[in-house]
Amino acid sequence: MPEFLYTALDDQDDVLDGMFQGHLDVKGSSGSATSRNPRHADGGMGIILFPALVDLLDGLSELLRRGRGTFKCSGIGLPLKFKLKDGRMTISHRWTVIDESSPQSTATALWTAAQQLAGSLLDRVTEPTHYTETAPDGTDRYIDLRVQVKESLTRFEESKAQITY
Repeated sequence: MPEFLYTALDDQDDVLDGMFQGHLDVKGSSGSATSRNPRHADGGMGIILFPALVDLLDGLSELLRRGRGTFKCSGIGLPLKFKLKDGRMTISHRWTVIDESSPQSTATALWTAAQQLAGSLLDRVTEPTHYTETAPDGTDRYIDLRVQVKESLTRFEESKAQITY
């Protein structure tokens, strides 16, 4: 079973909009991947945690609903590829397989990490970001990670509950 670990960088007490920087480490039965830069003692800048979490949860939600296919998340700073075929989920980083296990195991591992990240940082988010997105009605609105993370967690939980393969 793979393991996902989100870690926030220290000294981010002034981050009110949820744009926390940190790292994602993925460990599996045959390898690992990290957003950390080995050339820097602190691992470097890493990723923006909540947008990366939403990207990964939503991408895997869609893959679980389809029941087969691939999902590549490269916009988060850690290029991962998830492939679901014949009831097996393969996680790769670049050209190396990190893990191959059941979709349920992968979903459970990601769910655990997502819950831990949201539980430790989401209540510190008190305002929307300064960035905008296009709303379904075509208007621009500020990105509110409090809403995005909760909605993404709900979608993922629903997809995870529907795994039957």
